[in-house]
Amino acid sequence: MGNEISKRIELEKQERMLHERLAEDTRRLQSARAQLKLCEEAMEHTLSELHEVKKQKKAITGLLESMWNGSKPDGSLETA
Repeated sequence: MGNEISKRIELEKQERMLHERLAEDTRRLQSARAQLKLCEEAMEHTLSELHEVKKQKKAITGLLESMWNGSKPDGSLETA
């Protein structure tokens, strides 16, 4: 009977340890999710800025082409 008692005590210790590990893993997962959300928002913001810069660049390129070639764009400054 003493063996069963000590085995039960060991199992209780292991159970507490596993609960603590599970709680820590859960905290780490929640932190990782929050960090991922911040990174996704930063990427979306950067993509939005990039889209706006490309749009402005295209508008300026069109203006330069029309100034250079008149109203009919024969050459392209698109790669400029």
